[in-house]
Amino acid sequence: MRRRLGYIQKRGHNDRFNYSYVTAADIAGSIGDILSELGVVVIPSLENIAYESTAGRGEITRMARVVMAYTFSDVDSGEEIVAKVAGQGLDAGAKAPYKAMTGALKYALLQSFLLATGDDPEDERMDSRLTAPGSDCPINADEVHELEKLIADSGTDLQRVLAYYKVAMLAEMTEATYERALEVLNRKLANRRPRETVRAQDVRERRFR
Repeated sequence: MRRRLGYIQKRGHNDRFNYSYVTAADIAGSIGDILSELGVVVIPSLENIAYESTAGRGEITRMARVVMAYTFSDVDSGEEIVAKVAGQGLDAGAKAPYKAMTGALKYALLQSFLLATGDDPEDERMDSRLTAPGSDCPINADEVHELEKLIADSGTDLQRVLAYYKVAMLAEMTEATYERALEVLNRKLANRRPRETVRAQDVRERRFR
């Protein structure tokens, strides 16, 4: 497979966040043709699926996390190899699980056959957008949850945060705005806690008067 394909070109492009990527269709098409010639079929099986939801401006974004098992089966000998891969997908509609499964298939094929796409996290020449502060990459689900907790703990109005950063929901924030929001919310939370401690002490003192 590696000798036949070698390197997978990035033909997909995300206009919103301005980055290129290898599409699942390109990978599945290229690898699928060769597997067909070799008499190998791929059978997917959903092992596990979980959902999380994030609300913003009346719109709910759904995060789906899946664990997929892909069985590579030789039609002549019946021999099989199973690859288990995790995937996640984010969508405001009903496509989150399908995006998660598509992502899982993409990386199952790439990793099973050790195919290169140019996305090497140890390559210092990689687009600094992926790691540097000020990045335009969208934040992940854990970062969304961290912001939600900070917003709640600091008593901040969610709609004001969304309006300030000009997004419809927290999941649309970039890494750059996420870092700025963390700084502001943590500072607000730090300023709020001393006042809450004083109020709590006043309440306790009044109870014992």
